[in-house]
Amino acid sequence: MKIRPATIADAAALAEFTRALILAGPGMVQSPEQSPTKEEVAARFASYQGATLRVVAEIDGKIVGDAEVKQLVPKRCAHVGVMAVGVHPDFQRRGIGRALMQHLIDHAKAHGLGRLELNVRSDNHAAQALYRGLGFHHEGTRTKFIALDDGTLIDDYTMALFP
Repeated sequence: MKIRPATIADAAALAEFTRALILAGPGMVQSPEQSPTKEEVAARFASYQGATLRVVAEIDGKIVGDAEVKQLVPKRCAHVGVMAVGVHPDFQRRGIGRALMQHLIDHAKAHGLGRLELNVRSDNHAAQALYRGLGFHHEGTRTKFIALDDGTLIDDYTMALFP
């Protein structure tokens, strides 16, 4: 596995990768009709500032994981990075998510970010275990925040790490 910075040239592959995650369902909040287009993914790169970094994990040239830390822009919040990670369903439970997250945590520390946060569905126990294993703690709950297709409302957790 190789971890490298994502580039705008990855936009089509990242759009396809994200769609695969959304279709797999567990852990995602987007629905299939909200899958980003290549153009939408490419446009996101233009918004990156400061310590923001998006990385991908590749196996045999195929993107199997994607993660991002996005530095907040307001001056009084510029020490905060918001993180997200996804691993293709066919490649989960192989340490890819952990490697991506650790890469971003190291990057955030090197760039002076003092708070990292993320959100995770309350029913995504595997992701919660990963984040706790990296030192994140449960900081708050957004009650009944996510509406599933069947109308069930589930909570969303905010987790934080102070590297």
